Amino acid sequence: MFWFIRDRSICLTVSGVILSAMLLVSSCSMSGSGTGNTIKFLWFGSEEETKVIKKIVNDFEKQNPNIKVVIQMVEWLRFNEKLLTMLLGRRAPDISRMSVQWCRRYAELGAFADISDMIPPEELADFVESRLASCRYKGCLFGLPHSSIGLMMFYNADVVEKAGITLPATPEDAWSWDEFEENSRKAMEKCGIQYGWSTYRGWFPLLIFFYQNGGRIFDDTLTHSTFAREENIEALKWFIDQHRKGVAPSSAWTGGDPGADLFMRGFCAFHISGNWSLVTFSKRITGFQWDVTYLPRQKRRATNVGGENLVIFNTRKKAMAVKLLRFLTSKEQIARFSRKALFIPTRKSLLTPEFRYEKHNELMQKFIIQSKDFESAWAEEQSLPAFSELEKGLLKNVELAILGQSSPEQALQNVDKAFENLKK
Repeated sequence: MFWFIRDRSICLTVSGVILSAMLLVSSCSMSGSGTGNTIKFLWFGSEEETKVIKKIVNDFEKQNPNIKVVIQMVEWLRFNEKLLTMLLGRRAPDISRMSVQWCRRYAELGAFADISDMIPPEELADFVESRLASCRYKGCLFGLPHSSIGLMMFYNADVVEKAGITLPATPEDAWSWDEFEENSRKAMEKCGIQYGWSTYRGWFPLLIFFYQNGGRIFDDTLTHSTFAREENIEALKWFIDQHRKGVAPSSAWTGGDPGADLFMRGFCAFHISGNWSLVTFSKRITGFQWDVTYLPRQKRRATNVGGENLVIFNTRKKAMAVKLLRFLTSKEQIARFSRKALFIPTRKSLLTPEFRYEKHNELMQKFIIQSKDFESAWAEEQSLPAFSELEKGLLKNVELAILGQSSPEQALQNVDKAFENLKK
């Protein structure tokens, strides 16, 4: 699932003060809306993801006949609206799927239960630390990572072969930015395609270039934004230069054809996107062969990894909800869900070649390898509620810089100023 919500910051901010007061003033648990041994599970997801989770929940109920799980479906784009309404009405779900960028916001509001003493240390040790970081707040554990997505570089195999381009065989062999541009231009010149590479308009792929150049977007204390640090400015200058020179399509960032559409139509050789694109590309690309390879690098290798957590709310059904949580995030069920729904497993013991997918196995194995180039510190700064308030402004400022209406320095300085205003 994507988790890039345009208006979620508005939704959360409007109700934040009221909800915060309601949750934090109360010293008792929210009642929830289930009765007896029934627990409510709030869920969003694709048709395939929902089909798989329902089967897994059904197996849980068979093993725990004294517990009834009610899955309440919600559209992904309406998730925050639905959840806020439930919380304001003191009818919180007992457990919910939640995108990583939303978790800290609800943790700040006091909506979650602390389950730190309910998950054995040896169980926690098997989760990928960079993903587990998004399930913690002020020393408390409020959930567990369930599914992960990551970025790689898709490529037009016909173009790459015709242009005589040698692809990196491992992340260690990844191209530098200069080599990436050189090979992109080679594809354009030898094959007559319009663009070398593209990505979609979003902060998720943009940040990989900051990280690859040694940058960060917050300081180590996570109290000051550092978008306008030298490493990020250098990275944004390169990114903007690629779009202004026509190696990448500026239209993909300024309201024109999305980068994915250009790639699927054969107009660019490379496209940076996530594992969610595997299903779309396999259905819609018919005019050429395609594959994935490793992202470019600069001062270091870096990708971006996100996904969804399963979180426990502060209701009277906490013990039963944690029992379901541990079942859903067990090694067996994480493997089952990831294998069928094409996610990167959140358990380290599954990040091996022995783990096999039902479809696109070779491609997903590369996603697993690339996902290891993601650090916990990056997960923590992207999980900050402040970041969700800044991301829309970040994209707008980058768009203005691509259009030549602002400099890269000014674009990132504007984001830092916006953060300072949030603190006032």
